Amino acid sequence: MTDELLGQTIGGYEILGVIGYGGMATVYRAHQVSMNRTVALKVLPRLFLKDDTYLQRFNREVKIIAKLEHRNIVPVHDYGQFDEQPYIVMRYMAGGSVDDLLARGPLPIEQTVSIMLQIAPALDYAHSKNVLHRDIKPSNVLMDDDGGAYLTDFGIARILGDPANISITTQGVVGTPSYMSPEQAQGHEIDGRSDVYSLGVMLFEMATGRRPFESDTPYSIAVMQVTQPPPAPRSINPEILPAVEQVIYKAMSKTRDDRYDNAVQFADALQKAAAQGTSNIFKIDTEPGGVRLPNDSPPVTPPPVYYPPPPTSGSLPPVHKRRLRRRSNLLVSVSIGGVIGCGLLTLLVVAVSLLISNTEREAEALAQTLTATAATALATVDGPTITPLPGNLEGDLEGRPTGLPPVATPSGIAPIGVRATPQVGADGDLPAAHIIYFAERDGNYDLYRMDLRTREDIRLTSHPSVDMYPQVSPDGRQIVFVSDRDGDYELYLMDTDGNNLRQLTNNFVTDRIPSWSPDGRWVVFSSDTRGDGTHDLYQIRPDGTELTLVYSDGFRNSHPRWSRDDRYIIFTGGRPNEGETWEIMRLDRRTGETVKLTDNSVRDWSPVFAPVGDSIIYLTFGEGDAALMTMNLDGGDRQLFYDGLGYEWGAVYSPDMRYLLFTSDATGDDELFLLDVDSGSVQQITNNSGMYADWISYNDN
Repeated sequence: MTDELLGQTIGGYEILGVIGYGGMATVYRAHQVSMNRTVALKVLPRLFLKDDTYLQRFNREVKIIAKLEHRNIVPVHDYGQFDEQPYIVMRYMAGGSVDDLLARGPLPIEQTVSIMLQIAPALDYAHSKNVLHRDIKPSNVLMDDDGGAYLTDFGIARILGDPANISITTQGVVGTPSYMSPEQAQGHEIDGRSDVYSLGVMLFEMATGRRPFESDTPYSIAVMQVTQPPPAPRSINPEILPAVEQVIYKAMSKTRDDRYDNAVQFADALQKAAAQGTSNIFKIDTEPGGVRLPNDSPPVTPPPVYYPPPPTSGSLPPVHKRRLRRRSNLLVSVSIGGVIGCGLLTLLVVAVSLLISNTEREAEALAQTLTATAATALATVDGPTITPLPGNLEGDLEGRPTGLPPVATPSGIAPIGVRATPQVGADGDLPAAHIIYFAERDGNYDLYRMDLRTREDIRLTSHPSVDMYPQVSPDGRQIVFVSDRDGDYELYLMDTDGNNLRQLTNNFVTDRIPSWSPDGRWVVFSSDTRGDGTHDLYQIRPDGTELTLVYSDGFRNSHPRWSRDDRYIIFTGGRPNEGETWEIMRLDRRTGETVKLTDNSVRDWSPVFAPVGDSIIYLTFGEGDAALMTMNLDGGDRQLFYDGLGYEWGAVYSPDMRYLLFTSDATGDDELFLLDVDSGSVQQITNNSGMYADWISYNDN
């Protein structure tokens, strides 16, 4: 995309180049003519000039940074408007960001300590002025040429006690899910210790070279922040000192009272730990385990299941991937609009009330939608720069890659607009069908059944736990789904009318993303049998018998789907917490051979077979960090099928392939949409949360 400001002089500043793009602003490198110096110019795009929400947010950032004067907060030189576009002029940081440093791997402990000792006083200073940053992450810490570290991007900061916060923040939880504290993810009231938690996540990343939590969907990352302990940093980087690991654990405590009281205390503890080496200066309970929730047991609970041990080695060779170099996406703040959008993050409210009083980087992944409706949800995102699928995928203004493959036209399907915008609330002709899905309503995550033609739905579960990921059996009589009713995620079954609920698995690890064999005699799923983020594939009979290991290679294997001829299982495989290594895999059940259908540095995940032919639809990086791609059974003929302005996921064809049901956060919340593959039209099916649908019955007459 050509930038109209490049080469122009606005307000005495000559625009030289682009530093970074974001959902709310663009940051340019500019020359201040009067002072003969290089500066950074942050400009609100014309796209948002008529949107009061973005204007308020941009102006509020000016108000906040005007009151913050600290040597380690990026100084602001000027503020003005050019042709009605507001801009902020800041000091130019030639050293890039900490995110840029991390592109080369973990940082040396000396450099890490130096950065933390500089940023911590700046953060505490902001807190002393009643300002909470709410978006501490590596891309928001900038470096000068001499190793100086500076805190920046107060775009979603909050001024405590400011009534203006009410109108700005009630649209949803804001922040970057990979770094936000549990209480922030739940939408609870926060204080300075929330920023300390985010600083702890940043320390984890600086020490290990990767973030502690990563998953298929953004809301899953937020769930992990609330419910799961971080992986042991030393299991990722053995060179980390034990005492430093303990500091990370304390800073990332799920309970804010167990964290450091302030950032300086945190940084001092890190300095002491780095100096003392192996001294255990903090006594912290680091026992792994999930949250035990005080829920009633389901009607039928099987005895504990002991998993068949996975082999010591698998048929899939280790996946060696280079670490992605991400562009510096400076001064970009994120409001969770994707799958953990305003609706889904309330899942965390559920998970929290039960203990929890259970796509520079992706905001693992959150949608950057530029529709007016999404703008009111304050959605902005850090978008990764990625290695091509094939082709040259460079980010444009909205963070969307260009040079994507052509739009798919499989089986005579008419091309779908790459930039298609859902027709929110449109009422077109709908098939006489019933669907099952899960939704967050009234603070609860439950399963729902909808008559698609009348839009009437029935609540099938009503339990103070998280019920999600439903899949309908081939005969349309049963639903298998995931729930944390016994304190960790297990598989459950019930009839499609909501009756005859029974528990299918019973263990102390996470079981997830189930699906059915084509004859309905097996349920295949993934399980974290080692409790370390790796997952193995298992199958089990619907009566809970014959638990059998399907595939294990020591990596993270998830989202299995069975081919109609019973020969293949496709799934997502790669390294835990390294989304760029995730590929679509195909297991031949006859020969045991496993091959990669994709092999690139782009995160590919969640494959699903089409009901007709050999086509596979799956997720890859797109406009809102997720787009729908198709390919054939051999991994060939990969084409972009649909990429709207939101984060698309949970796609499933109708039996005749005329329609595609999918989830998108294009409206700011996660809702269900129905795409007519012949016309390319898209209708919104739910307007009060809806996710991960499957077809129960179908008749297009």
